[in-house]
Amino acid sequence: MSTFKLDIIAGPLWSNDEAQKLGPRIAAAHLGKFTGQWTTIVEGQMSVIGVELNTQPTGDSEYTLDVLAGPIWSNEDAKEVCPAICASYGGTWNGQWTTVVEGKMSVCGCTFKF
Repeated sequence: MSTFKLDIIAGPLWSNDEAQKLGPRIAAAHLGKFTGQWTTIVEGQMSVIGVELNTQPTGDSEYTLDVLAGPIWSNEDAKEVCPAICASYGGTWNGQWTTVVEGKMSVCGCTFKF
């Protein structure tokens, strides 16, 4: 199976020891594996960690979660937006969506395999 690497925001990390401790947990939350690499991108405010992900989610366990998607205006709009939103989190769209703040924020139902 193919893999790829990317950086995921991790909030402020103050030391390599902290990054090595928290990195695996943050990566696991994104269904990935911590590469051991990290860097501060805004001093005192934000760091990123290196994460390796599979190109296709695998596993026999599934979990469904609503993820923020910005405003969605209709079912047709959701059909265009939600597959990409869910894929950006490593999941697949399950066909569900809802508006949580009228005119401002909706969520897409995403299924994750692990």
